[in-house]
Amino acid sequence: MNLLREYIREILTENKLSGRTIDGMLNLLGEYADNTWIFFDTETTGMHPDSAQLTEIGAIAVDPNTWESDATVLGQFNEKIKFTDKTRRLMSDPESEERKEWEKKNLASNRPLKDPQAVLAMTRYGEKGRSYGDEQEVLDQFFEFVDGFSNPLLVAQNAAFDLKFLNVRSGGKLKRYPVLDTRQLMQYYLVPLLKTQIKAEKGDLAAQELLDKLYIRKGNWGYHSVSMGVVSKAYGISIDDWHNALADVKMMMEMYKKVVQTIRMGMGIDISKEQGRVLARQKKRTKR
Repeated sequence: MNLLREYIREILTENKLSGRTIDGMLNLLGEYADNTWIFFDTETTGMHPDSAQLTEIGAIAVDPNTWESDATVLGQFNEKIKFTDKTRRLMSDPESEERKEWEKKNLASNRPLKDPQAVLAMTRYGEKGRSYGDEQEVLDQFFEFVDGFSNPLLVAQNAAFDLKFLNVRSGGKLKRYPVLDTRQLMQYYLVPLLKTQIKAEKGDLAAQELLDKLYIRKGNWGYHSVSMGVVSKAYGISIDDWHNALADVKMMMEMYKKVVQTIRMGMGIDISKEQGRVLARQKKRTKR
C-alpha cells in the first residue's frame, strides 16, 4: 500500500496545482488545450480498496474548446458493477470477517459511515432496469474507453481516491495519465482568491457572498468547504442526484466551468498569503 500511495502521489505531484500564481495556474490549464478531457467519478462500498469494491464508474470525454464555449462531448461511459462474493458476505453477515474488516477500516476513516448499507442508499445502488457487470470487466472497459481518445487528461474531484480504487481493484492496471484534481483547484485558488478579495481595501461583496455559501459550521468552529456538493450548490448547480457517478460527472463539469470563470476574474491578484495558509495547514496535518 505504501508503494501505491507513492505512485498516486507522484502522478498528482507531476500535475500539482499548488504554489502557482493565478496566472500561472491558468497557463497550466491552457497547456491541456489539445488533450481530451475525461471527467470521471467512481462509487464504492467504502473508503479503502482492500476492504471495499467499486460499484459504478461514470465518465464523459470532451474536447474543451479552450472552455470559451460549451465543451464538445466525444463519448460517455457509465457502468454499474455487481457485488463480489466478499461484498455479499460483508453486506449480509454482520459477524463475517469481511464485515469486521470493513468496520475496522471505517472507524479509522476521517468520514466514518453508519454501515455498508448506508453507502448503497447514498449511491442509489440497485437501480432497476440496469445491467450490472463484473468488476474486472468494467475496469478493463473503462481503461479501453480512456485509451480510445488522443492525449487523455483525467479529471476528478479528490482524484487520489478514485485513482487508488482504479489501481488497486484492477490489480495495478492503471496507466500513467496526466491528472487534474478539481478539489485542488478550489482549495488552492478559489477559496484563497475569495478570501483575498474580501480583505482588499474596498472589499468584494460578490466574493463575500460566494465565500459565505461555502462555509460549513461544526459546533463552535467551521471551515470553507471545497466539497463538490457544497461548491455546486453555491453556484446554483443542482445536486439532486449527487453520489450517482454519471450525475456527479455532469455536476463536476459544470462546477469546473463556474470555478474557472471566477478564478479568471482574479487574474493579476496576489493570493500567495492565503494560499500559504492553506499549504501550512496541510503540512501541519501531514506531520500528525
